[in-house]
Amino acid sequence: MSRITVGLVEDNPTIAASMWEKLSLSEDIDLILRACNGKDLFKQLPTTGIPQVFLMDIEMAEMDGITTTRLLKQKHPHVKILILTMFDDDTKLFEAIKAGASGYLLKDEKTHKIINAVTEVLDGGAPMSPIMASKALDLLRQGPNEMHLQAVSKSAELTLRENEILECLVKGINVRQISEKLFVSDKTIRKHLEHIYQKLQVKGSREAVAKVIGRVA
Repeated sequence: MSRITVGLVEDNPTIAASMWEKLSLSEDIDLILRACNGKDLFKQLPTTGIPQVFLMDIEMAEMDGITTTRLLKQKHPHVKILILTMFDDDTKLFEAIKAGASGYLLKDEKTHKIINAVTEVLDGGAPMSPIMASKALDLLRQGPNEMHLQAVSKSAELTLRENEILECLVKGINVRQISEKLFVSDKTIRKHLEHIYQKLQVKGSREAVAKVIGRVA
């Protein structure tokens, strides 16, 4: 199995060096780019090539993670972006999702969890740190959001199983975990996801989650 190419965008040199050192020990990851902000990232891309997955700091000078994510997805829609932050800010969470991020992790997560998230996001998942997944679920369960989930599901004519899987996506649960939760194969879940994306008229899990929480038109 080929290694996953990863780029790290982090403006704190101490954190960046520590994370780079830890991630470089993984046999599954090939770190090919390290930038201190969005402007630095775009300067380097013509030389380094485009990583499959970006680990993106959210608070950076010159060009922050939200802006960088939005521009990066516009230029290279196939890449996956995992936001890394010290703050459990639900406003930033939804801004990141709207910008195109595929996951949202706190920097104090264990290294192996960040590595697993890199693998999961390429597998179609939308990994989140537990506290961020909990925030997303709490917001979903609030009256307007719950009603919006029902409205989206009804409008798209989702089946009960499809609606159940969609709610799992909002919780940040990946394909493997959904299959275990519902006692079906990964292949079955992927097939359901294809149908969900088609019915919602979205391109993937990130857009599906954003549509359900009512943060995009």
